[in-house]
Amino acid sequence: MSNSENSNEKKQEEIKDEKISETEINEDKNLKTRKKVSKNDMLNHIDLSIYNELDDFAAEVLDTDNFLKYVEARREYLFEAEEAVKKYFGEEFLNDGENKISTFSDFYYQYLVKYSDSYLYKFMAKGYTDGFRELLGKKGINPDGLNVDWESIRLKELEYDESLVDILYSIVNYELEHRRYSIFGINMGYESTLYFVVPEKTFFRIDNEPELFTVFDIGFLETIYNEIYEVTGDLGTENVRVGDFLEKRGNEYYTLFDDLSKNVVIENIDENDESKVKIIL
Repeated sequence: MSNSENSNEKKQEEIKDEKISETEINEDKNLKTRKKVSKNDMLNHIDLSIYNELDDFAAEVLDTDNFLKYVEARREYLFEAEEAVKKYFGEEFLNDGENKISTFSDFYYQYLVKYSDSYLYKFMAKGYTDGFRELLGKKGINPDGLNVDWESIRLKELEYDESLVDILYSIVNYELEHRRYSIFGINMGYESTLYFVVPEKTFFRIDNEPELFTVFDIGFLETIYNEIYEVTGDLGTENVRVGDFLEKRGNEYYTLFDDLSKNVVIENIDENDESKVKIIL
């Protein structure tokens, strides 16, 4: 092979190497561009249909500013979960066992707890009388303007089982109906119920049989209890006072004290005599 041919072959190889190198660079640029486009496409077109139910509910219970903030928070969580948790709740929510946020459901629930006008009732906890009063106050409703014996309920917290929460809810709900408001709670599988007060028309828009959480309203409580009565007169039974509550089970009426040794069973109550008892739930 002549020197001229060797020189030409060498140049061709150099040109080939340059083209290969240029191709690799272009492919790398294209790869980066595709990644960027793909991420933008996800940001703009990600299918959020599974969150529609949660979004619809949030739109009903959050004010405008906090709902818009929620939409942005949800978007941030889906792509940078830890950063979103730290931004909206604090770093402790990444590690705290009880309040640790590790799923979107956790994030959503904690967002409602922090940014909505609501009352978080933790199962078996006390203080719910004041919790309901504070919730009403947040909505501009004077709790003392309702026909509720708050002090009596507050004292009963110390001796009644957890059914007293539902009894108080029922009494407040009845009072709010006359003012065209509704009170209800939601449970998303945690050991708590988050209560809201909304205008009646708002409550009618809320799906009362959602897939992702349970709505605690009168209809739901009626599936748990038979009938609840408040004692309004002397029933002639020891340990049963005016203002106590009884649950009807079959043809008998049971007191609802937390100390089981204090509970009694009563028969033959005239439910139609409101001088003796009146129905609550």
